[in-house]
Amino acid sequence: MVAFKLANILLEIDDFLSSYPEMLYRASDVPVHEASESALSFSGSLDLMTYFNGFSCSKWGKYTGLDRAYLHVELAGDACDIEMMGVSLDAAKSLPMTPLTEPEPLDHTLGPSETGVRFHFAGSDAFTPIELEFTFDTWAVVGPILKSSGTTRIRNAYWYAQVDEDAIRSVRLALATTTFKKEAYVIPNIQAIKDSLGACSDPIAGKFHMFVVDNGRTLPAVELSDELVTVIPNNNVGGAGGFARGMISALEDESSFSHVLLMDDDVRMSPESIKRTFNLLSLVSDTYRDAFINGAMLKLSEPDVQYEDVAHVLNNGQFDRCKGSLRMTSLADIALNETVDVEVPNAYGAWWYSCIPLEMVRKKGLPLPVFVRCDDVEYGMRCDPIYMCMNGICVWHEAFDGRYRASVDAYQYIRNFMIMMACDDKSNETIFFLRTERMFIVALRAMAYDLADLIVSALEDYLKGPDFLCTANGEEILKANSVKNEKLLPLADALREAAVNHPEFADKLLKFSPDMKVLHDTRPSPIFMKVIRAIPYNRHQLPDALLRDDPATVFYGPGPAASRDQVGTRILVACDREGEHAHVRFMDRDRYRSLRARWKKAKRAYGKKRSALHREYKSAMPKLTSVSFWKSYLGMS
Repeated sequence: MVAFKLANILLEIDDFLSSYPEMLYRASDVPVHEASESALSFSGSLDLMTYFNGFSCSKWGKYTGLDRAYLHVELAGDACDIEMMGVSLDAAKSLPMTPLTEPEPLDHTLGPSETGVRFHFAGSDAFTPIELEFTFDTWAVVGPILKSSGTTRIRNAYWYAQVDEDAIRSVRLALATTTFKKEAYVIPNIQAIKDSLGACSDPIAGKFHMFVVDNGRTLPAVELSDELVTVIPNNNVGGAGGFARGMISALEDESSFSHVLLMDDDVRMSPESIKRTFNLLSLVSDTYRDAFINGAMLKLSEPDVQYEDVAHVLNNGQFDRCKGSLRMTSLADIALNETVDVEVPNAYGAWWYSCIPLEMVRKKGLPLPVFVRCDDVEYGMRCDPIYMCMNGICVWHEAFDGRYRASVDAYQYIRNFMIMMACDDKSNETIFFLRTERMFIVALRAMAYDLADLIVSALEDYLKGPDFLCTANGEEILKANSVKNEKLLPLADALREAAVNHPEFADKLLKFSPDMKVLHDTRPSPIFMKVIRAIPYNRHQLPDALLRDDPATVFYGPGPAASRDQVGTRILVACDREGEHAHVRFMDRDRYRSLRARWKKAKRAYGKKRSALHREYKSAMPKLTSVSFWKSYLGMS
């Protein structure tokens, strides 16, 4: 038997977590980190049952078959009592999955229970190693609480297990990150990895390499590359192409990597997450040897809020998280996070942090060349893996709340999702098409002509078949479509600009103020409102005599009209949720008729070619996901 480290206990708080120390520890007094000895000096109590430092008995037991582990700490200074506390599986599973109440944590009123594992440190000037064994039993998470009689220092703390040396799997991990002019994130991440993994003594030492695929060709490749990191200048082929390039590098590298970890460029990350990923891969049972590991996405704006780890595709083509938002400074949410089942049908893991066995890549191929959006979803549908996730394996990413770009969220989503359905037979295509048609109709009703244009363009390009994917320039398509995204200006500027361009409405525009009730009402619509919105009303079909010149408020993203004030007006002011930025829309009957005609034509073609398109995309899939195709597409061959 050999000691195998499972996870380090983090004692130094990153700058961006300085307002959230409870992600690492809870202390009665403010601890002091002593960099010279990598130690934390504390008085009173120090609670380490936290998101990063608690031990997930339920997950380690489930994924590896382990039934016990050990806590190792080194203490110096005054006498200190250590007591292992825990939250049972039954207690954690009984917690309700309720919506996150911001900014306050959820009130689950959960307290830890005694595990019966405790130790008294008598005090010492020199650091003294202490080890506590504990069994997993029925615990979801456990963690130590230290209570000092004066001032105690702690260092070199970690969790480990005694395992049969033959049971340790041979793992070599390649990290592939794709970047496009995101130096502010990528360069610090590269440096953090070099500092933490370059000369560490953890199991990952010597078995890791980072490939940075630079789609923007703006990174100093020679300066940043070394024995641990390789920067690869690449054409701008989107996230799909960048990750395909990283996968190829991992497949063909002489290091014989076993797994590739895909990670977004615009994230903050902790190298400890990568270490834990490696450790978990090294010990997984046969049941999970082919599983993917997906790291959670926490919000950069609220670093203790977990937005998502694993999601799944619904039958209607919508995406749904396996868990709601959770606050990782709440003990209840930390425990709940480890008990919610993510092994669900049609699951996928977003590629902000997704670890994939390279054997799966050899069997199932590389991503489809869809540039951006749905590449990770499609890959999850194609591979249909089991997903693993765990507290402390995560990245921080900007939240998606309130951000809408029609070029990506309409065109790329619709086109790529339809390609996915043709290739993988996931979701109900009839329902998805009806949803898409409704989105188109609602966009026209709301005079969001550019959005409607992008929706019909997505269908038209899907109808071109797989040959279109082989030759299309994703960068040029996205640039052209991005021009059609509504440009939100400060409200006063948007109104002044509209008044200049349409002086006949200037007086009413300059007096306009947004209806905040419309912008803040995000509740699901009652049935009677859905029925009313189903009535085929359209302002474009009304005579001028029935139209008003009074501007009305509408949310700038997609969705049905939310206010009766919007009915019968030829001017809509599309605002963000705060009502601070806006774009003014004016009715255009000619454009309405043109878009309607295009949609009818595309819809007829879709009805005729639907089955044939399925056969074409399925037939082209092996080629489009092959290494040889991608090397040609990327200009490597």
